Amino acid sequence: MDEADFLSRIALELDAELTMSSTAELIVEYACLTTAADEAGILLSTSPKAWTTPAATSARVAEIHQLQIAFDEGPCLDSIRHDPTYICDDAATDARWPQWGPAVAELGVRSALGMRLQSKNRKLGSLNLYAESVGAFEPKDIAIAQNFARHASIALSSAFTEQGLAMAIDARTFIGQAQGILMGRYGIGADQAFEYLRRRSQQENVKLSDIAHHVIDDQDVQNSAPRPDSDSP
Repeated sequence: MDEADFLSRIALELDAELTMSSTAELIVEYACLTTAADEAGILLSTSPKAWTTPAATSARVAEIHQLQIAFDEGPCLDSIRHDPTYICDDAATDARWPQWGPAVAELGVRSALGMRLQSKNRKLGSLNLYAESVGAFEPKDIAIAQNFARHASIALSSAFTEQGLAMAIDARTFIGQAQGILMGRYGIGADQAFEYLRRRSQQENVKLSDIAHHVIDDQDVQNSAPRPDSDSP
């Protein structure tokens, strides 16, 4: 099987994954199979200053990511913030990352390859490959990895969208169930039931879907909560 066929097969398998977590895990697994990487991991941006590692081939990778966050330097962060791809041939001597590099070398990693993951509208994070030998990633490895990162970006972006839609559908389902419970219990209309849920959400600073969960689980509603048409909290 040639490279194009192999990457196409990977793309189909990634597209079949149902969650962001399972998609990320498959991405790091294939990243090691397609390149000279000994380890791989994904660093995702959850906000401008918040990061998470949803998938990694080992605890060492997660530690490497944490070192980048702690020192605020490294090829993974730079690939998100600046150029799409950063190559490190020897972490112990690379002057671009004077704190992160030596710390990573002490963990036994010398080569690194950070590649941006992005959707059409935003930067998602980075796909990061690591090797224990110096100069591990040759031009062919880099080209394959960059191509693979594009497939991974599409798969992750789709997984984010599908997961977000699923969560939204679940939330609406729970809210509808809670409305039905309140309507039956108090003999009120749908608008009054929704207003009660909304008011509690604001007063308690809790998500509307979480209030709906409380109603469904009958936690404090039947005996102690006020009537939905009450003016009191």
